[in-house]
Amino acid sequence: MSKKEMLLSCVIGEYLKHKEPIGSESLKMLINAKISSATIRNYFKALADEGLLFQPHISSGRIPTLEALKSYWYKHIDTHSAIEVTSLERIKEASFISYVFCALSSEQSNRLCGITRLDEQRLLLEFEHNGITLAFSSALERFLHELKGLEIADVRQIAYQVRAQSLLNALLCVQSRNLSRFCAGALLQAYEDNSDEQSFYSIVDGSIFDSLQNGMYCEEVLPKGYVAIMQDIVLKDEPNKKSRMLCVGALDRDFTQFFEYVQS
Repeated sequence: MSKKEMLLSCVIGEYLKHKEPIGSESLKMLINAKISSATIRNYFKALADEGLLFQPHISSGRIPTLEALKSYWYKHIDTHSAIEVTSLERIKEASFISYVFCALSSEQSNRLCGITRLDEQRLLLEFEHNGITLAFSSALERFLHELKGLEIADVRQIAYQVRAQSLLNALLCVQSRNLSRFCAGALLQAYEDNSDEQSFYSIVDGSIFDSLQNGMYCEEVLPKGYVAIMQDIVLKDEPNKKSRMLCVGALDRDFTQFFEYVQS
């Protein structure tokens, strides 16, 4: 990590904790490194020219831009590994402490075990705990055989992605998803001045768990200045359930604090 990157990371870290501009003298004392305040100011100027820092007032220090915060979270949050969570109560507490909206989707394991052609007009999909029938199509039959062994939640997500609407509708009829939601105020804040009701309601009703893969999303899903984080979780008291968590909050929320709290 270069000195410039290190200084930017320190500025962002302090801003996330205190939500206040930081000046060169304060940063020098914080990092306790052999670097002058004048040199730090030069780096500040370079970072400002790159659109990563700005100065809200002439006499104040610097704060990170939305682009800097976005880049910071992309580097610091791993959405591809499942996190172990002690309890739903812990997530609820973390949501209100960090002011981050949290939605959890949890389903009993229910794998696709078999696909049977009943007659010229019907297909039977056999899951571990139930079954559904669909109008027969040779293309659909071939497609479903490729999904054999997957959890119903994964089959539903794939159906959404490939726009297999008849399959998706049938799967929605037998879903057993349990939804938990915490700190709704943080979500309402995100959409306060935004008219994208479809995006808002997909989060509220849980359908976003079918349309969104694990990862981080900003303007492609949410209003500008906000981030959505989707990932798998393992609940200690429900280890056999397929669980995923969606977090939504302003880019200046301390997600590091949030994830440390839910896992502690």
